[in-house]
Amino acid sequence: MNIRSTTLCALAVSPMLLVACGGSGGDGEGPDRYDTDYRQLRWADPALEPLTNEHSPEAVSQFVRNGLRLQVRAGDYNWAEGDGVAMPDVSEGAAEDSDDYSRTNVHVEGVDEADRLKYDGRYLFVAESPQYSYHRFAERVALDEAAGDDGSVPEPPPVQALRIYETDPEQASATPVGYYDFDRDADSPLVLSQLYTLEDGDATEAVVALSDSRYYYGGWGWMGMPEIALQEGHTRVELVDVQSPENPSIRWSLEVEGTLLNSRKIGDVLYLVSRSSPYIEGLEPYAGTDEARQSNERLISSTPMSDLLPGYRVDEAPEQPLVSEGDCYLPETLNPDEGFADIVTVSAFNLREQRLVSAVCVNAHLSGLYMSLDSLYLGTRAGLWREEKTGLHKFAIAGGDIRYRGTGLVPGQLNWSDPSFSMDEAQGYLRVVTTVWEDWSDPEHFLHVLREGSDPDSRILDVVARLPSEAQPEPIGKPGEDIYAVRFLGDRAYIVTFERIDPLYVLDVSDNENPSVLGELEIPGVSNYLHPVGEGYLVSVGQEADENGGFGGVKVELFDVRDDLNPVSVEAVELGGSGSWSEALTDLRAFNFLPVGTDQLRFTVPVTRRDGYRWLDSGLFLFEVNELTGTQATLETQEPLIVESATGSGYEYPMGGGSDRSRMHGDTVYYLHGNDIWVRDWDEPESLEGPFSF
Repeated sequence: MNIRSTTLCALAVSPMLLVACGGSGGDGEGPDRYDTDYRQLRWADPALEPLTNEHSPEAVSQFVRNGLRLQVRAGDYNWAEGDGVAMPDVSEGAAEDSDDYSRTNVHVEGVDEADRLKYDGRYLFVAESPQYSYHRFAERVALDEAAGDDGSVPEPPPVQALRIYETDPEQASATPVGYYDFDRDADSPLVLSQLYTLEDGDATEAVVALSDSRYYYGGWGWMGMPEIALQEGHTRVELVDVQSPENPSIRWSLEVEGTLLNSRKIGDVLYLVSRSSPYIEGLEPYAGTDEARQSNERLISSTPMSDLLPGYRVDEAPEQPLVSEGDCYLPETLNPDEGFADIVTVSAFNLREQRLVSAVCVNAHLSGLYMSLDSLYLGTRAGLWREEKTGLHKFAIAGGDIRYRGTGLVPGQLNWSDPSFSMDEAQGYLRVVTTVWEDWSDPEHFLHVLREGSDPDSRILDVVARLPSEAQPEPIGKPGEDIYAVRFLGDRAYIVTFERIDPLYVLDVSDNENPSVLGELEIPGVSNYLHPVGEGYLVSVGQEADENGGFGGVKVELFDVRDDLNPVSVEAVELGGSGSWSEALTDLRAFNFLPVGTDQLRFTVPVTRRDGYRWLDSGLFLFEVNELTGTQATLETQEPLIVESATGSGYEYPMGGGSDRSRMHGDTVYYLHGNDIWVRDWDEPESLEGPFSF
């Protein structure tokens, strides 16, 4: 970053009081002196009121620097009130596709989500993971009897690569044709994780590869207090030209300061949500001596603000600021003894033009993200445990031009399993489901409806409706039940709560200012993911449960919700016993689907089957929903693609998996397990071929 010359002032330090000069810190601006009693500093609650980017640079500087002071405050100082920094795996869900091949399952149609497998109808693009490379390497070494005398397996080379397969759905084949090694050395913190595609008409022009440093930024400290977050993270975006798939090459690269939290893509614009905590070399956490405190304050007060805000670098060009003080949205009211150093940045890059469009930053604890074609909402936490509130910051995103619109505040917190599904936008209204934990054993669940106020300058999202309400006081969920799944679909919302039995609630949200509960269904087990099928049906992926609330195998179920007042379970299938798992329980991208005409929908779910502590097998399970236009749809199973099985030789575990994905093209199924591709005809189990690898 651009480092301007600074003059250090003398510091007078005692265990109780620290006095420094240059309150704006290092930029030569602001008051000549300020007094900072570290014991009097407290964490700000940025979610409690509307935000503004109109504070002076000096005020923004002091706010961020106070956050750093709080992070390094000595252990003998009392912690101020605050909450931890959540690291949600923020992912989303799906709309049906009209092509003869399937794509990544997404939450909002038209808003693409990154995945380790992308498909354009001809080529499969796979992000090779070093984690699965190790498993395969270890397996091959063992098979080749190349392990050491002590049975140890040598470390594999750190391979992170893009794999390209050409498909032939008519022949049910996948041929390796291209390979690009990103050439990460063993000490590189960057890990290849996700892909997008950049299309030119019907063909893929480039693959967008996302890598990030998986540093743990903050987290839950003792009793919910903020944890130290002094690590430096980076996110790298690499545009890989695949117009000649046999010879992929880097066209453009981008590195953003901050750990990647999530991303979305609309058209040619890539939106990155990243977290950074100002990093100063030499800063000592938990400084316990006067000398260490003095050194910390000297570094905090003298480092230019330009070095504390995140930057970005294009190719090998010098780093430049990603945001400035004027791009940072802070609470309207700033107190000089408050601070917050954790910075969430939303940036928009035009991939085709290879430029930054806009970027904003928010000092907040991010707890969820929702994005429509028009808006982006950041869910942020405020308040202490059992008194938590959720702040909802709305940004307009037309063409990548990110503009703050307003903030709303609701009691409780977003659904822990997938916060993005707790939010939905329709006709300018934001619908949000939260849980209040005042009584740990008996949580309360609410639906809130918010919209921008009539005064465009107010920057407030007004709460215009809520359930339960005076007109409908019945609670959502039985006593002791937590929310496991939420899905908004047009005029309806579906909420699943669970303790020992699974109630499925159907809500009418057609009138956003007068929502109501229409019906409910109680069944054994729990639903974690809900997917719309045709008109009036839902498929759920969850877990079976006994009468005591103990979980059994993975449960796939079809619901008939054509009658809002009387939802019905049509059929359920249990896969494996207790301990069985599917990535689709926590990641919608593991669930894949393909409509076949108007009467059938095919879908796939990866499952690792267990029987308690004993692993049985791993594979892809195939399902059909038939008779969608008839009097009653049916759920039918096909023979699964089992690619790993226990031999009964003792304690065993799967070598691949963990981030399994699948795609369908006509009657051909492509299954990514570990780093390998398997192929099969939908109706012919004996046609299974693989693994196809490099």
